Amino acid sequence: MVDTVRSLVTPTPEGDWYSVAVVSPGDYDVEAGLISSFPIRTNANGKWEIAKWVPIDPFSRTKIDATVKELKEERDLVAELLG
Repeated sequence: MVDTVRSLVTPTPEGDWYSVAVVSPGDYDVEAGLISSFPIRTNANGKWEIAKWVPIDPFSRTKIDATVKELKEERDLVAELLG
């Protein structure tokens, strides 16, 4: 947790990134609104952004898709409970 906070307030070296769970804006084919881990960088102004250039290999894509499917199922189940 401390490392994540440090990463969020310290500019990320060029070409580097770190992972943080944030609300998806729809990048990497993760439905907008889901909370998921993304490659993040912090710029010199202290603002973080999703690093959109990180390549996703086929194995990772399969795992991401499975996780997104589970997140959507969980979201839908909770929505039913809240009714």
